[in-house]
Amino acid sequence: MAYAQSQLTKLHRSVKRGSYDKELVAKILDAGVVAHVAFVDAEGHPKVSPMIYGRAGDALYLHGHLSAGLLRNGSIDVCFCMTLEDGLVLARSGMHSSMNYRCVMVHGKAEELEGDAKWKALDLIVDHSAGEGWASQLRPMTSAEVQSTRVLKLKLEDGKVSAKVRAEGANDDKEDIENLNLWAGIIPITRVYGPPVNNHDSSLRPPEQMLRYPKYRSGRPHCAKGTEGEGARRLVEVATIFGLGLALGLWSKRLWA
Repeated sequence: MAYAQSQLTKLHRSVKRGSYDKELVAKILDAGVVAHVAFVDAEGHPKVSPMIYGRAGDALYLHGHLSAGLLRNGSIDVCFCMTLEDGLVLARSGMHSSMNYRCVMVHGKAEELEGDAKWKALDLIVDHSAGEGWASQLRPMTSAEVQSTRVLKLKLEDGKVSAKVRAEGANDDKEDIENLNLWAGIIPITRVYGPPVNNHDSSLRPPEQMLRYPKYRSGRPHCAKGTEGEGARRLVEVATIFGLGLALGLWSKRLWA
């Protein structure tokens, strides 16, 4: 299944990297956490806001305080763009240097939600960032908190959605490739999630869901239960013990020298 194209979403450069496939769009959106949302304010000034979002089916959900610029006037026309950086592509010339990435762009009217739909959307945004079911484990939001927040729904519609992916090496000129003194390659970019760290006023052991939080989120599968978070935590512990041991060894050597 694919989104229908339109003049709004038609690609004009590197067309082969473009896609309107619904499954690909969903995977890219689900791998990200923050998007940049562009709009024109009431005074006619173009603006962009970084925003945490959530996705359910063919819809995106945005939220923020009522005083936030994007959310100040309720429903509004927007351009939503989310990009995952996957690697620096370093060519033999600056002109051919590039970046590998996965990107989704969505146009449309972000419509304000009210009532139960608003509450559900807020939980969905929390779950998108922290993991499915996390919102249900938290203290329920109060009516005052929900009233101070505005939630917008942006539909993923035909003619308004496109994706673009670059996943290849450098495309150097033939004469540059033949120059053996010039190097070309890729520096991979990976988002790493470390073990959970307690808040300054919390003494509880992190919940199992947080210990299992994926070490890599950018398009990579969640870790097996009880392995990824624990492994990262043990690595930190081992490194700490090794560092203390090395420091004590050096101190003892100096003391008895």
